[in-house]
Amino acid sequence: MSLKRDTLFILRAPFEDAAMEGTWFCTACATMEGALLANPHWAARIDVKRMPHPRPRHDIIVLIGEENQSMPVLVLADGSTPPEDAKVFEGRYFLDEPKPITRYLAATYGGAGPHP
Repeated sequence: MSLKRDTLFILRAPFEDAAMEGTWFCTACATMEGALLANPHWAARIDVKRMPHPRPRHDIIVLIGEENQSMPVLVLADGSTPPEDAKVFEGRYFLDEPKPITRYLAATYGGAGPHP
């Protein structure tokens, strides 16, 4: 599958977890939502996909494998130059933590990055 733009997958909030009582949000995904608010121009340059909570998450699995379907995850476009801390699945690079994701987005697309 070809990927023309960097693609950020985050959990749609709020969500319910069948294994737990209550309504929830993912704190790491909420951090990504905040970074997108601080850098609205990112959403024009990357694809942002807000996904439902239940697994399997097929859109992610086809790109980076079943073992890598946690969110948030930024899957880098084909031909991108990955940062040193990028992970790889069958030749496709991705980042799966808020700080590395936002560092990459700020370096690549400009704007505010995470404070050290």
